[in-house]
Amino acid sequence: MNHRVDASESLELLGDQESDGDQALSIISRRDNHPPKLLTLVTIGLLAFFLLDVVAFFFIARLLLDTKESIQAFENLEFKNPYVGLDALYGSQKINASHYAPLVNEPRLAVQVSPAYPNKVFPIDAHRWLSDFGLLSPPDRRFKVSNNKEAPVHTIVQFNVLDYGMEYCSLIIRLPRRENTLPHPFTVPTTSNAVPLRICEVAAERPLKQSLISWSTRPSCLRDLGIVKARIGDEVELERFVCKIGTFLGYQISCADSSLQCDIDVWTNQNETWGIFIKQYQSIV
Repeated sequence: MNHRVDASESLELLGDQESDGDQALSIISRRDNHPPKLLTLVTIGLLAFFLLDVVAFFFIARLLLDTKESIQAFENLEFKNPYVGLDALYGSQKINASHYAPLVNEPRLAVQVSPAYPNKVFPIDAHRWLSDFGLLSPPDRRFKVSNNKEAPVHTIVQFNVLDYGMEYCSLIIRLPRRENTLPHPFTVPTTSNAVPLRICEVAAERPLKQSLISWSTRPSCLRDLGIVKARIGDEVELERFVCKIGTFLGYQISCADSSLQCDIDVWTNQNETWGIFIKQYQSIV
């Protein structure tokens, strides 16, 4: 009798244990089928951050494109005359203009190019130096021409006409004497005192960028101004022409085909003007 009771109790205990095990397995299964809320929130947050990052990337890209277009549009803006009303004032003939001496207009840039190196951009700002206040760029402009057969050199210059009422211009080429002492070494022909140079007016209606100019990218020649005989220790002035305020003028200078000795290399500095420049004369009376 006792054995039957013990067996019955054992079966009941086994049944209870199996029931508890089934419940535990059921709970674990439900946990596996339903991830914790924290993991769900983290996943949602990462997805939201990723989407926000993508939106920000496209927004910044759009801003950069707009900025590039704005810069291009800025470079094409018209140069306005800052001397408002002066044309009407002097055109009325009611006042007489003061008299001013001619002024010197030095190139805003002077760059060398060579057909022997079609893609080469020659050194820029070669006389830049480091001071206590940082890098300083002196207003030095190089004038160099050469008819070296292996590597001839031409010089391209650009001027900006800024002064109101000084709108008659003439190109001038000035070379030092051989015995002159200049701040920078210079070269002129050793025997011939006259150097034939060819001058061509180039397309330079907008500011040129020196860092982009090479022989292959140089501005095209618009008009051949002919041959000018530069003289050692003297200056040669070309015929005057009208130069409207706010305009840009560009020229390419090279050795003429007839030049036997044509090796000129001289620098303009803040105290002396050499090479090629423009002299402006008064145009209002």
